[in-house]
Amino acid sequence: MKLHQSIFVISVLLLLAYILLLAIYYPSVREVIPIHFSSEGPDGYGSKLFLWLTAGMNALLLLLMGLPVFFPEKMFRKEEGYLEDSFENAVKNRQVVLSVLSVVVTLIFCGLSLPEIIPQALPGRAF
Repeated sequence: MKLHQSIFVISVLLLLAYILLLAIYYPSVREVIPIHFSSEGPDGYGSKLFLWLTAGMNALLLLLMGLPVFFPEKMFRKEEGYLEDSFENAVKNRQVVLSVLSVVVTLIFCGLSLPEIIPQALPGRAF
């Protein structure tokens, strides 16, 4: 497996771990959770179903980012004008950037929701 594909698989594994954690502890998550924050703290609330929505949006973004990572021949045209010295290097650089971006996006999506799940998963610990 190539480097960019390995990096992308990390983001998929992170998302799967988040989904597993959410599925296990979902019944103990509060019914109403904060879904919007301002400088003063939470100022918008919603149903705990929102946690599944963020997982679905993350999965959709990973799908869209994964297409050029795994199928570059369908996503990039061979043409002149790339900054790199060859078409292959241009595609490889874009694949690496998309793979790293997929990890960052997954960490952001999952990281924003974990505080609502972890206190329920680990009672007695203050976060």
